[in-house]
Amino acid sequence: MEKAIEVKVLRKSFKDTEVLKDVDFEVKPGEIFALLGSNGAGSTSP
Repeated sequence: MEKAIEVKVLRKSFKDTEVLKDVDFEVKPGEIFALLGSNGAGSTSP
């Protein structure tokens, strides 16, 4: 099936803390996907 988004081997670190390691996922058209973290994770509020 067609993919709207495909992510392979996603990694993210903050200083010495690796928070994502080798994450793969795909989102098909019409699907809803959320990657959640702890309270305040990814917050853009001042």
